[in-house]
Amino acid sequence: MKKISVLGAGMVGKAIAADLHEMFDVTSCDIDDNSLAFLSYNFNIKVKKTDLSVDANIVEAVKNADFVVNAVPGYMGYHTLEQIIKAGKNIVDISFFPENAFELNKLAETNNVTAIVDCGVAPGMGNIICGYHNERMQMSDYKCYVGGLPFVREWPFDYKAVFSPIDVIEEYMRPARYIQNN
Repeated sequence: MKKISVLGAGMVGKAIAADLHEMFDVTSCDIDDNSLAFLSYNFNIKVKKTDLSVDANIVEAVKNADFVVNAVPGYMGYHTLEQIIKAGKNIVDISFFPENAFELNKLAETNNVTAIVDCGVAPGMGNIICGYHNERMQMSDYKCYVGGLPFVREWPFDYKAVFSPIDVIEEYMRPARYIQNN
C-alpha cells in the first residue's frame, strides 16, 4: 500500500486525508491537536504533530512517504513545496501560494520530482474531471458545484468559508501564470 503524507489538517487537508485513507496508508501532519485528534478518532488515520514552518520537520514528515499532498496555508506553501522537492518526493500542492512555482522547476528536474501545483478542487479537479468526460462522451453542459456553497445560504454572500479566506483572496488577486507555446 502506498504511503501518503498529507501536510496540513485544516478543513480541506482533513477531507483529503479522509478520502485517501480508504485506499492508502495516510499520515496527516499538522500542529493543531484538535484537527489531528479528529482524524485519528473518526478515521483511524495516523497523525503526526509537527510545526511545518521548520525545514527539518517538513523533511521528517515526508521521509517515509511515497507521495505527498501539500495542504498548508498559502503563506507557507512555496517554502514547504521547495523542501518537499529537495527531499525528492512527488507532490500535489493545493496551497495556492503567491510566489511563482515555475521558479522551482529546475530543482524538481534535478531531484526527479513531479510537482503538480495549484491543483485545488475548482479550479483544479473540476477541470480535470470535465476534460476527462469531454474526451469520452458528447457533453452539452457541465455544472460544477464546489465547496463554499452551503445547504442553507445566508445573505449577503451565500457562501461558507471552507477555504482559507486569505488564500482565496490571494488566488484572485495575483497575476495569472501560464505556459504558452511550449
